[in-house]
Amino acid sequence: MGGRAPRDRVDERTFLSREVVHAQPGQVNPGIFADLAGASQTLLGRMLANGAGPGRDGILAHYLGPAAAQMQCTLAQFGLDSLLYGNEAQRLGRVRLRNESDRSTLALMLFVAAGCLADPAAAVATVEKFAQRFLAMDIGTVETSMGTQVMPDESAPLALGLLRIVNGAARPPIYPLSPTGSTIGSLASGPNAITDVDVDVSRQHLRIWRDGSRWVCQGLGSTNGTMLISGADKSAQVVEPPRSGRSKGTYPPVALERGDILCLGRTTRFLVMALQGAK
Repeated sequence: MGGRAPRDRVDERTFLSREVVHAQPGQVNPGIFADLAGASQTLLGRMLANGAGPGRDGILAHYLGPAAAQMQCTLAQFGLDSLLYGNEAQRLGRVRLRNESDRSTLALMLFVAAGCLADPAAAVATVEKFAQRFLAMDIGTVETSMGTQVMPDESAPLALGLLRIVNGAARPPIYPLSPTGSTIGSLASGPNAITDVDVDVSRQHLRIWRDGSRWVCQGLGSTNGTMLISGADKSAQVVEPPRSGRSKGTYPPVALERGDILCLGRTTRFLVMALQGAK
């Protein structure tokens, strides 16, 4: 195109579709995006200008809730650090601000920066640089009291939930996991049953529960088995092999961490998520 700079081609739909919208992480030059912080503020202003929209509180709830979950899922699918993004979203939900209205600005900015840059660390840096420069504050670790009530409790680990992944995209709702046990299956029953599965998932396929200070999962003799993909290093671990390839007996429970992906059968996928504010 005559050596034109990317910024001079923003009106070319074909260029934008090929080089930006459908580009893989790492293929887009970050320099193509002029001012993500300013763009986020403009977007928020236009959202709020629509009187029929969700309002500032609704926007905040969306970008720290379903949108954050969707972004974490997408980052994990491409082998990027979804936990870094999730940690920053949780900090934005809890950090003390001089002006509460700034919270929705920062939440949207984190989402926009992560989506454009495909780099969770760069997205976090964008938000924190903006906060330091324009809000005169640091988004650090949320400070807690030193009283005995907030001392770590080994018997009360992080609450977890499952978010279904379909064709690489998150599909709400998030299913909270019960410490006493949640069963996943096509015909699972009871108050803690999760039945949002595909046809190759067994009636009673997988059980998840809290074992002391950790969460674990165990197969229930399913036909097509279960795999776990680590959110930390992307390694795969067999929870239970398919019936056609496993030996007699049961397989021991496998530890479960936030950021992991559970693969039930061929197509059913769940992202393991921390539940913000839960005990």
